[in-house]
Amino acid sequence: MRLSVLKLFGRILMGLKYFIYRHLPLGIKSIVFKKMMMDRVCGYGEPFRVTLDKAFRTYLTEDEQKNGELVKRLTNDIVECWLKYMALPYEYFLFNFKERNDAERWEFETDMDRIATLCRVSDENLFGKEIRDKYNFYLMAKPYFKREAIKLDGALQEDEFIEFIRKHGNVFVKPLNASKGKGVRVFTFDGEEHAEEYYRCLLKEESAWMVEELIKQSPEMGCWNMTSVNTIRIPTFLNKGKFTVIWTRMRTGKKGAIVDNLGSGGIVVSVDPQTGVVTSDGVDDSQNYYERHPDSGLVFKGWQVPKWKELVRIVEDLHRNIFNKHVYVAWDFALTNDGWAVVEGNWGQLLGQQSATQVGLRRQFHELVGDDVQ
Repeated sequence: MRLSVLKLFGRILMGLKYFIYRHLPLGIKSIVFKKMMMDRVCGYGEPFRVTLDKAFRTYLTEDEQKNGELVKRLTNDIVECWLKYMALPYEYFLFNFKERNDAERWEFETDMDRIATLCRVSDENLFGKEIRDKYNFYLMAKPYFKREAIKLDGALQEDEFIEFIRKHGNVFVKPLNASKGKGVRVFTFDGEEHAEEYYRCLLKEESAWMVEELIKQSPEMGCWNMTSVNTIRIPTFLNKGKFTVIWTRMRTGKKGAIVDNLGSGGIVVSVDPQTGVVTSDGVDDSQNYYERHPDSGLVFKGWQVPKWKELVRIVEDLHRNIFNKHVYVAWDFALTNDGWAVVEGNWGQLLGQQSATQVGLRRQFHELVGDDVQ
């Protein structure tokens, strides 16, 4: 009982501190943030200071990084953008905030605002159970996967794991709750002893994994890059029975990569949701723009994604009939010789779309999920 009271008191105290902090004038808030919060986690598991340093190393030249006055000025502006728009340092550069005024900056939907908004309008626990848990998502959407998968955790026996990878030869392995392609790898069966050692190593690294039969990519999409499965990100909204497809995009990896995620060096382009035609040049996470794929040489803009109408029909069926309790899902699909196969679903970022087009989506996003624009 005493412990529960202490927990409740702690939550009230934290809530009070947060309320006071939110209502401080921006100037005072900036001082407080830089003095007290720069080392706090603000985003994807890293302190703000770390993400700031990474952004400077990625987007500034060596001479710019040595310019103390420039770094100080940018730091102050980036902190202000976090406080006003919940924009992380890499978003500041990818959305070209340095050249934009307050009204233009506001139009961009940042990752942290997206997550806060979805937590407000959706059931976060349901999302965690049905979508974030990759294996449960697989079980629910199994007919759309077109490949076999197992969950590797303490309950899966070693011999079951070995039999699965023996059957398929090569398997795709990813942490059960990972994102941005982190921790993924391909494993090739090379005898039982090797597989036994791999089984033990995986469970030491993470408590649960998704182990999948490799997607056999169609040459129609493999033409961009053969080492990665090149996917279509297709965000859909289901609000009060109205189904909307918008902000679709294609992602492709670079030579040697096994995933196409922006965070792993991939390239993203915008795709017309009505026709499936690519409408932009490519852009990567370092803000490099490409008229052509750097390895295959194919031109991005004007390329027709194959079997587009079939993909849109499949996605609507999946959202309406299986995941209809979710107002927003961003689906990743790969094209196989047997048609479109779902890779995963998530509360997808709008980073790639906005950085490729330099058009902010905040207003539209809030309207589509049924939330008042703040």
